[in-house]
Order: sequence, then structure tokens, then C-alpha cells
Amino acid sequence: MFYVFLDGKVKRKEKMEDNLKDKKGIAMFHQEQWQEIAQKYQIHYTPSQEISKYAYYECFDGFDFICINAIDYQNLYGGQRRVLFCLQKEFYFIFSDEPAKWKKVIETTIENLGEKNTIHKVLLEFITKLIGSDISVFDDLEKEIVELEQALITEQKKDCVKEIISLRKKLMILKKYYEQILDVLEGLSENENDIFDETTIKYFDRLQRKTERYYENVLNLRESVTQVRESYQAQVDINLNYTMKIFTVITTIFLPLTLIVGWYGMNFEMPEYHWNHSYAMVIGLSVGVVLAGVAFFKKKGWF
Repeated sequence: MFYVFLDGKVKRKEKMEDNLKDKKGIAMFHQEQWQEIAQKYQIHYTPSQEISKYAYYECFDGFDFICINAIDYQNLYGGQRRVLFCLQKEFYFIFSDEPAKWKKVIETTIENLGEKNTIHKVLLEFITKLIGSDISVFDDLEKEIVELEQALITEQKKDCVKEIISLRKKLMILKKYYEQILDVLEGLSENENDIFDETTIKYFDRLQRKTERYYENVLNLRESVTQVRESYQAQVDINLNYTMKIFTVITTIFLPLTLIVGWYGMNFEMPEYHWNHSYAMVIGLSVGVVLAGVAFFKKKGWF
């Protein structure tokens, strides 16, 4: 799809013109068309498949190149969708593996801007959409962390390892994404090819500050998850210590019985063997030792 901008009005065309001289516009293509479009309009650059796994910004003679791997805030595990930008002085080429989705974003932006349409404003709104204007993802993550912490405190949940790992993975995805977006916005703000006007540069700076706030939110949430993990580990240690204390008490109580068994297990002739009440005496002694041990540890408050 090809959008030509003229005096605040936008014309939509299905096919691009061969000559873009004196034209202001935005064109949306599938990323598989990169080679074809690059050759046709003399864009002497081929994005690396390996490097483009990460968002980055490059400045060349006459154009800026941007690669952003967009995430789905509603499904952070759903993978990333690559969006490529080739920004020239008066014309922007955008490539994506989901052109229909981003075409809808462009058209919605054009419709909302009305007579204020310019290619700069559309680009700004497009990048804003990539960054994400809906911060409900932070509210959801914070709510999940609070609920998990509450469940641990009230002992409604004994094992939360899976939840902690899931939260850390989500926050890691967001952290890496915002780091890459910040690098891209920093490059755009430098405006080495003099593509943008001062107003657009100011808006890039504003987007950069907004992204930094999102990044700080992610770091704060990571710290909260770390605190929950430490609380969980402390609870595990307390339970383990309690279990070890019980085993220690049991071992201590029955240790004298082990001595009695060893004593009377010796292959020696003992006087009490000939006493009619020796068996009852050993039983009574064993029971007495156990009761004394229980009374002692109960008095000490060990159980």
C-alpha cells in the first residue's frame, strides 16, 4: 500500500510510482519484498538475518535504517514480529511480516490526524504503537506479584517456583525490548541525515523519556519478584528448620533406647536375666525415658 501526503491530505494507492521525486509518502510492504523494492528505488543495503533478531538503528548516506522486533503485550511468549524501516528525507518505506496489521495502524492514524497529516506524525504514531501506549501489562504483572506474595504470607500456596520463573521471563522480555527501543530512539534523535524537523526530534525525545519510565517500571517489578523469591526461600528454610528440629527431638528422645538395646544386646551373662520382672523393668525404663524426653522438650517449647 502506498500513501501520498500533500497539504494535509492523503491519497491511497495500491501500486507505487516508479519516480518518487517531489513525493512525500509512506509505503507498506511485506518484508519478503525488501530485495525487490531496494533494487527498484536504489536502497543499497541488505539487513542481516542474524543481527535483526534485535532492534537496532543504522545511519547511511541518504537514509536511516531501523529494525524493531515488536512484541505482543497480551502474549509476551507469542514471539516477536520484525518491522523494518527505511527512512529517507521525504519518503518512508516500512516492511513487516504482518503488513495487513500495520497497514491498519497507519490508516487509523491517518484518519485520526485528519488535516494535520504529515509523514512525520504518522511515523511517530507508528513507533508509539510499537512502544505500547497501554501500560495495563504493568498493572497485571504487579497484581500477579502482589497476589503471589499474599498467598505465600497466608500459606495458601506452598510452591510458587513456576510462578516466579514465569514472572522473571516476562520481565526479561520487556526489559530487553525497552533497551532496544531506547537505542533506536537515541539514534533517531541524533538526526544525522537531517530527515526530521525540530518538532519531530522533540517528540522522539519525549518517546525516549516515556520508554525510560517503562524500563524503570520493569526494573522495579523485577526487584519485587526478587523480594518474593527471597520471601519464598526464607519460608522454605523455616519449614526445613522446623522439620530438622522435629527429627532432632525424635532422635534425642529415642537415643537412650538405642543405648538400652545395645546394652542388653551384649553377649554377656547379666544378673537381671534371672529376675522374673526384668522384661517388665526394661519396658518400664524405655517408656519412662520416652515420657521424660517428651516432657523436657515440651517444656522447652520445641513442639
